[in-house]
Amino acid sequence: MKINKTLGLSVAAFGFLALGYFGVQYFGKNNMLTIAAAVGGGGAISYVLQKPSQPQVPNSEPEAPTAPIKAQRKGKKS
Repeated sequence: MKINKTLGLSVAAFGFLALGYFGVQYFGKNNMLTIAAAVGGGGAISYVLQKPSQPQVPNSEPEAPTAPIKAQRKGKKS
Protein backbone atom coordinates (compact mmCIF):
# COMPACT_ATOMS: atom_id res chain seq x y z
CA MET A 1 0.00 0.00 0.00
CA LYS A 2 2.81 2.38 0.86
CA ILE A 3 4.46 1.74 -2.52
CA ASN A 4 1.23 2.57 -4.36
CA LYS A 5 0.88 5.83 -2.44
CA THR A 6 4.50 6.82 -3.08
CA LEU A 7 4.20 5.94 -6.76
CA GLY A 8 0.97 7.90 -7.08
CA LEU A 9 2.45 10.98 -5.42
CA SER A 10 5.52 10.77 -7.64
CA VAL A 11 3.43 10.52 -10.81
CA ALA A 12 1.21 13.41 -9.66
CA ALA A 13 4.23 15.61 -8.86
CA PHE A 14 5.81 14.85 -12.23
CA GLY A 15 2.51 15.58 -13.97
CA PHE A 16 2.13 18.93 -12.23
CA LEU A 17 5.70 19.91 -13.08
CA ALA A 18 5.18 18.94 -16.71
CA LEU A 19 1.88 20.83 -16.82
CA GLY A 20 3.56 23.93 -15.40
CA TYR A 21 6.50 23.70 -17.80
CA PHE A 22 4.40 23.26 -20.91
CA GLY A 23 1.84 25.77 -19.66
CA VAL A 24 4.54 28.43 -19.43
CA GLN A 25 5.69 27.56 -22.94
CA TYR A 26 2.16 27.88 -24.31
CA PHE A 27 0.55 30.63 -22.19
CA GLY A 28 3.58 32.60 -21.02
CA LYS A 29 5.00 33.27 -17.58
CA ASN A 30 2.59 36.02 -16.50
CA ASN A 31 -0.54 34.09 -17.51
CA MET A 32 0.64 30.98 -15.66
CA LEU A 33 1.37 33.03 -12.53
CA THR A 34 -2.13 34.50 -12.76
CA ILE A 35 -3.66 31.04 -13.14
CA ALA A 36 -1.62 29.72 -10.18
CA ALA A 37 -2.68 32.67 -8.01
CA ALA A 38 -6.34 32.17 -8.93
CA VAL A 39 -6.25 28.46 -8.13
CA GLY A 40 -4.38 29.06 -4.87
CA GLY A 41 -6.78 31.84 -3.89
CA GLY A 42 -9.78 29.68 -4.67
CA GLY A 43 -8.36 26.90 -2.54
CA ALA A 44 -7.67 29.28 0.35
CA ILE A 45 -11.17 30.74 0.17
CA SER A 46 -12.82 27.31 0.09
CA TYR A 47 -10.70 26.24 3.07
CA VAL A 48 -11.75 29.28 5.10
CA LEU A 49 -15.43 29.00 4.17
CA GLN A 50 -15.79 25.32 5.04
CA LYS A 51 -18.27 24.67 7.78
CA PRO A 52 -16.73 22.79 10.69
CA SER A 53 -18.08 19.31 11.09
CA GLN A 54 -20.77 19.06 13.71
CA PRO A 55 -19.80 17.13 16.82
CA GLN A 56 -21.67 13.90 17.27
CA VAL A 57 -24.72 14.46 19.44
CA PRO A 58 -24.71 12.16 22.46
CA ASN A 59 -27.62 9.79 22.82
CA SER A 60 -30.36 11.51 24.83
CA GLU A 61 -31.57 8.22 26.34
CA PRO A 62 -29.49 7.11 29.29
CA GLU A 63 -28.22 3.58 29.16
CA ALA A 64 -30.08 1.07 31.30
CA PRO A 65 -28.07 0.35 34.43
CA THR A 66 -26.76 -3.17 34.58
CA ALA A 67 -27.14 -5.25 37.68
CA PRO A 68 -23.92 -5.68 39.60
CA ILE A 69 -22.32 -9.06 39.24
CA LYS A 70 -21.93 -10.78 42.56
CA ALA A 71 -19.05 -13.10 42.96
CA GLN A 72 -19.94 -16.34 44.67
CA ARG A 73 -17.51 -17.91 47.05
CA LYS A 74 -16.95 -21.57 46.99
CA GLY A 75 -16.66 -22.81 50.49
CA LYS A 76 -14.33 -25.58 51.53
CA LYS A 77 -16.02 -28.89 51.75
CA SER A 78 -14.68 -31.23 54.37
